[in-house]
Amino acid sequence: MVNCKLCSKTISREDKTKIVCVTCQNLFHVKCTKIGSTDLEGLKETSKKWKCSDCELLSGTLPAAESSSTLDLLRGLTEEVRELKSKLQGIDELKEIKEALQKQSELSFENMDRLLKIETLLEDQKTHVENLTIENNKLKTKISELEIRLNFTEQNLLDRR
Repeated sequence: MVNCKLCSKTISREDKTKIVCVTCQNLFHVKCTKIGSTDLEGLKETSKKWKCSDCELLSGTLPAAESSSTLDLLRGLTEEVRELKSKLQGIDELKEIKEALQKQSELSFENMDRLLKIETLLEDQKTHVENLTIENNKLKTKISELEIRLNFTEQNLLDRR
C-alpha cells in the first residue's frame, strides 16, 4: 500500500483513480491533482506522461493550467474588490443620511424599517468586500511564493550549468 503524496491517504493497487508522476514516481489520487476527467482521458489516449506540480516547478516551468487559473482568479477578485470598495464609499454616505433622517420627527416607522434593512444589506456588502480583500491578499501571497520558488528553481538551474 502506498499513500497519496498530496492527501496522505492510502492508494490501493486496485484503485483506478490514481496517477503516477513520470519524474518522481510518486502516486497521487486523480482528484487530489485536480486533473479534469477530459484531461485524464487525453493523457490515457495519447499515452502522454504526467508530472506533479513539484516536478514541474523543478523542471523550470509552472503548470500552465495552475498558474493561468490562479492569475485569472486573482484578476477577477481584484476587479470585484475595486467595485465593492467604490460601493463602500457610498455606504458611509448612506449611514449619514440615515442618521439625519432619524433626527427628523416626521420620519415614519416604515421608512425607519427600510433604512435598517438597507443598513443591513450595506453591512453585508462591507463584510463581503472585507472577505474578498482577505482572499485577494492570500492569492497575492501565493503568487509571491510561487514566484520565489520559480526564481529559486531558475537560479538552481543556472548554477548547475
